Amino acid sequence: MFRSTVHLVKFVAVFFTAAVLAMTAVAQGTQEEWGPLLTDQMSLEYDCEVAFFSQVAERDVNGQTVVIAKVHCQDKRTFDAHRPGSFEAFEVHPCENPNNRVC
Repeated sequence: MFRSTVHLVKFVAVFFTAAVLAMTAVAQGTQEEWGPLLTDQMSLEYDCEVAFFSQVAERDVNGQTVVIAKVHCQDKRTFDAHRPGSFEAFEVHPCENPNNRVC
């Protein structure tokens, strides 16, 4: 009985570790698609050198990938970005208070 329980616990641990790694790889794969586009758009439109993205949400809506993200520039400015479809440019709105988590 004890041996079976140990095997089950090991199996569950390996399964969940693999699932987390797979989800991370999928999320990185999609960000690799839109991340450079948003980075270029921020540079051209706002003279923003992107430091990182946060609060990223990606959803499939009617076959289109909708992306919502907060963009953080090297100079500490922050923007909200939203792309309503896979083939559209991002809608970008500056945050008035960069310390505010929701702008």
